[in-house]
Amino acid sequence: MKTFLDRSFAALLFSGLLALQSTLSAQGVKSQPTLANVRYGKYDRDFLDVFQVKTAKPAPVLIYFHGGGWLGGDKKDANPDPMLKKGIAVVAADYRFTTGTPDAAPFPAPMLDSARVVQFVRSHAKEWNIDPNRIALTGSSAGAVISMWVAYHEDMAKPKSTDPVERFSTRVTCILPQSGPTTLDPKVILKRIGGNPTITDALLPFFGVRSLRELDTPDKQKLVADASPITHVTKDAPPTFMQYVFPLGGTPLPEDTPINTSIHHSEFGVILKEKLDAVGVENVLQTAGDGSDPQALWGFLVKHLKPDAVPSTK
Repeated sequence: MKTFLDRSFAALLFSGLLALQSTLSAQGVKSQPTLANVRYGKYDRDFLDVFQVKTAKPAPVLIYFHGGGWLGGDKKDANPDPMLKKGIAVVAADYRFTTGTPDAAPFPAPMLDSARVVQFVRSHAKEWNIDPNRIALTGSSAGAVISMWVAYHEDMAKPKSTDPVERFSTRVTCILPQSGPTTLDPKVILKRIGGNPTITDALLPFFGVRSLRELDTPDKQKLVADASPITHVTKDAPPTFMQYVFPLGGTPLPEDTPINTSIHHSEFGVILKEKLDAVGVENVLQTAGDGSDPQALWGFLVKHLKPDAVPSTK
């Protein structure tokens, strides 16, 4: 099953990590950003691209965070054309890696950068013809984790901050996470998902440790819980449409399962759906081969972002 946001999910071997890379969509030549490499923060990778859409009224916006295990990936993967054609602006953002660059830092660095993206977009809403009350987040793999973490986390606005960007809300209208781990707790992953006991090499630099055993201390357990999107789910969480490219079933997976399969398995969606259902949050889980409507995500997006039917040509 291919999603509307993906040209493909391709295996990427990067620093020992087999990760999923996604793109925001179609084949062929893609639109160039209206504004490229806009700096939104002070760190080395704090840049974003803006793809504006010509609409009579301020347009809703979809913010895209790339995948790559917090070790690789780039906002340039984004192809916003399917969104633009439906009257939805797009912002594609980079964020700090956990290793390998001058400002690399472990959790929560990638998440905090991404939360600032939401605030920065809101701070420029009028200038960019964007409706600050209609913001959605999406991303695949690590980008999905970021989308969920920011969306489910309590509002990170700081009304009294001397930085005007920090005064804006981080809350969003809805999210569309794709193939994202919904918990980063190794014990839960091995119990519910199974697979290789090492889980993925990406977790070590993400948590700033040398082995998974180091995560067993009380302080690190608090860090693991804070990093897991599911921890932050409340009844106020935004509507969520989850997509996974692997079918349900077969869990816990055998130890020889490719890490690419286990760390992006649809059972993660089941874990999140259980929590969202329990607190009464609207959600949809779509997995490979489940027979669901391939256009359902579009319906979900239109329902919540309410874009203009036809972008203005003026």
